[in-house]
Amino acid sequence: MAVKNVQITVLIEDSNSSAKPELKSKHGLSFYVQATIGDAKATVLMDAGPSSDALLHNVAALGVNLEDVDVVALSHGHYDHTGGLLDALKQMKKRVPVIGHPTLFNPKLSLMPHLRLIGAPVKSSDVESAGGVPILVTGPVKIADGIITTGEVPRTTGFESVRGFWTVHNRSFVDDVMLDDQSLIVDVEGKGLVVVAGCAHSGIINTIKYVQKITGNSRVYAVLGGFHLISADAKRIQSTVDELEKLDLAVVGPCHCTGKKATEKFAEVFGDRCCPLHAGDVIKF
Repeated sequence: MAVKNVQITVLIEDSNSSAKPELKSKHGLSFYVQATIGDAKATVLMDAGPSSDALLHNVAALGVNLEDVDVVALSHGHYDHTGGLLDALKQMKKRVPVIGHPTLFNPKLSLMPHLRLIGAPVKSSDVESAGGVPILVTGPVKIADGIITTGEVPRTTGFESVRGFWTVHNRSFVDDVMLDDQSLIVDVEGKGLVVVAGCAHSGIINTIKYVQKITGNSRVYAVLGGFHLISADAKRIQSTVDELEKLDLAVVGPCHCTGKKATEKFAEVFGDRCCPLHAGDVIKF
C-alpha cells in the first residue's frame, strides 16, 4: 500500500524561510514527516538538528507536537543531525523506536582544521534513558506501509566518494566511509517515491539507485535534503545533475550540505522544479 499523502516540515536547516524570520537557523537538519496511509497516520522525526534549543524553539514556533511522533529515523551519526535528539525524545512522552545503523554512535572525527569530534553528542544508553529504543540495523526498516529507511547504501557510481572523515576500528584510526548514512523513502500514491536524505554521504545517486532497487519502483518523484556536494568539484556536480535529469523528477529540494555551487546548478537545470529548502518550509505531496 502506498502513502495517500505526506507533509514534510523542515524543522532545522542552515537557513530559515524568509516568511518565518522568528525561527532559529543552525547548521544541521531535521524533518517532521506526517503521512496518511489509508485511514491511519504515521509521523516520523527524521534527524534532530545540532541542538535542542534550536529544535524545540522551532517546534514551538511552528506548532508541531512531538507527542505525535511514532518513530525517529537518524540519517547518520554526526552532531548536526543528532544534537537535539534527547530533548526531542523527552517531549514525545512515550517509548519510541529510534532507527539507525550499528555504527551510529561510534567515534566520528574530522581533521579540518585540526582533530575534532563531529559525532553524536549522545550514547545509545542516553537514548534509552530519554525514552528511545535504539533499533540499530544495517538493512532497511519498514516504518509503515509505503515508508521505509534504506539502511546501508551500496557505493556503485564511479564519481561519488566519501573523504575527510575518521573513526576508530579495531583499535586503529581509520577513514570513516560513513556506512551509517541512510535515507528515508516515502512511496506516494499516484506520484512515486519521495527520497529524503540527511547528508547523502553515500552519494545521492548511489542512494537513489539503491532506493529503486529495494522498492522495485523506478519512478522517483522528488529528492529532498542534503546532498553533500559542498566540497565537490564541477565534474562531480555535473555528473550528479546528469543522473538526476534522467529521472524526470518533479521536485529537487537541496539544502544543508548541498553547497551553493551545486544548488545554483540545480536551479539552472531544473528551473521551477528546484526548490531549495529552509527551516519553516512545508512540502506536501
